[in-house]
Amino acid sequence: MSKFYQQEIRTPLGPMLATADEEKLIRLDYGGFSEKGDLHDAHVRRFLDKDPHFSEEPIRVLQDTQKQLDQYFRNQRQTFSLPYAFHGTAFQIKVWETLAESVPFGHTCSYKELAAAVGNEKAVRAIGGAMNKNPFSVIVPCHRVVGHNGKLTGYGGGVDKKVYLLDMETTRM
Repeated sequence: MSKFYQQEIRTPLGPMLATADEEKLIRLDYGGFSEKGDLHDAHVRRFLDKDPHFSEEPIRVLQDTQKQLDQYFRNQRQTFSLPYAFHGTAFQIKVWETLAESVPFGHTCSYKELAAAVGNEKAVRAIGGAMNKNPFSVIVPCHRVVGHNGKLTGYGGGVDKKVYLLDMETTRM
């Protein structure tokens, strides 16, 4: 059985739930611990295909995640330097890596532009699917991906959170 650690992280957008192994961040999702006290293990199981054992013991990577998100929301950080491990298809991982590396703080790109950046202009719907499965909300900035006409489209945390993040970033450049 694999051991994973979880921590609820407070943000201006509400709680986020960070999950890590001993060394790397595994997921960062909107929503904290549920009222029933379960640790959202189904999300981790789905991505890792393992039967995880969770602990709320504080570990360095989760403390660093809290610190860097605090800095980001206080306009003291524009990029993240956290160790994280992608779990997804080869295409999804390529999309997430390209997004994280090529769309800077305060900027946006369209799904079509991101599809071109990964080498397949026709993969616009697949890009949307990858954004929907992004395991690292805020850190891998899928909130920066918009429709071809600049229209704000879906966001895993809700479009209201996407608006907040984009407004925060563009007013702090």
